[in-house]
Amino acid sequence: MGILSKNPDKEYNYFLYFLVLLGIIFAVASYMFFSSGDYVILNDIWRLVSNTWWFILPVPIWFIYMRVWTEYRWIITFRGKKYINLQIIPPNDIEKSPKAMENFFTGMHTWSKPNFFEYYCGWRIGQDKYSFEIIGDGEKGARFIVRIPEITQNLVESLVYAHYPEAEIQVIKDHPDNDIPKDIPNKEWDVWGTVLIPLKDDCIPLRSYREFKDDITGEAINPLASLMEIISKLSKKEKIWLQFIISPKNEPDWVIPANKKVKEIMENFIKESGGKLEDGFNVNMLPPGEQDVIKAIKSSLARPAFDTTIRFVYFGKKGEGFNKALGVGGTMGAIKQFNDNNLNSLIPDNRTKTFANYYFQIPRLRYRQRKIFNDFKGMDRAGIVCTLTAEELATLYHFPTMNVKSSALNRVEAKKGGAPVNLPFEETS
Repeated sequence: MGILSKNPDKEYNYFLYFLVLLGIIFAVASYMFFSSGDYVILNDIWRLVSNTWWFILPVPIWFIYMRVWTEYRWIITFRGKKYINLQIIPPNDIEKSPKAMENFFTGMHTWSKPNFFEYYCGWRIGQDKYSFEIIGDGEKGARFIVRIPEITQNLVESLVYAHYPEAEIQVIKDHPDNDIPKDIPNKEWDVWGTVLIPLKDDCIPLRSYREFKDDITGEAINPLASLMEIISKLSKKEKIWLQFIISPKNEPDWVIPANKKVKEIMENFIKESGGKLEDGFNVNMLPPGEQDVIKAIKSSLARPAFDTTIRFVYFGKKGEGFNKALGVGGTMGAIKQFNDNNLNSLIPDNRTKTFANYYFQIPRLRYRQRKIFNDFKGMDRAGIVCTLTAEELATLYHFPTMNVKSSALNRVEAKKGGAPVNLPFEETS
């Protein structure tokens, strides 16, 4: 068996042998260095450091301190907030487009700037963090779960009822991730997952729900229909989790870079054509693809934006239900509907994708699998954030319309309403 062995015990042994060999090489190199008299250069280095440390060293110490302090404040802030789980059951006869969900996310944009003491003392260092999730399995179908700070429950419920009056909202005690063993992957369960990131600059939007229309009839096509059908085909031993962690984003933090991108596109075109931007510019001079990019960016600037982390995780029992062709290939195929070659696309991020090549494959793979599972449970962004507008979020996460007939959908079957005002009643003594 070679270094690419699938046996983790042998891989650990190879790793130990490598460390021993590295130590021997270091010891031999050190002996040759000092025995040859070359160590005199160390005295010069020490004199240089001893005379300049007082104005060089504080800079890296400050950045390290701020990084550690920021991480600590985030942990304290997150643990200090009580989060609750809401399951939203959509009504059976939704005729609204995802525009209603876009308005919902617009209402969720509650950005406010912390003052100096709130930020640097760790009282409030960032915006509220929400997790919108689609949880699918072969037993309970597709469920729309929202994890939110308890203090925002009334806000979320009022926005849902404002746009979907007949929806039901239930507070669930245990999140569905409690159904998965904590030591996954193990002998019974396997997992595949990744964080999804934009292929291009995130100021360039994804394909919008407005473009999902039939070319002949002009009728709207629901972009989540494919995902719902995939969930309906899952066995009881399979689970699909899609997570959208969002926080409101300050307008200048993304509008200014977006405008710079527009200017960059125009300047590159003018430079290639031999002109100058000061001579005047008409967007119709651009090729059709670049015209689409500029128009899409300008349209997205009119909408609020969110710092977003998109995570996809697929679970299955080994030998009984783990079917990557359906769970991974099918879901990624459904996500590709939101890609546009002229605009932007969502792709797996190799820093989080559960794969490992070349060396120590098994330990590295297990680490990534457990990490993405724990990141999902802990609503951890893993340092990967992109900017999505309310329109893009509504395209990716909304309640399917009545035209989606998938058996995986949990819907409100009966309408609820209050009693008539003039209903007669009899007083009892």
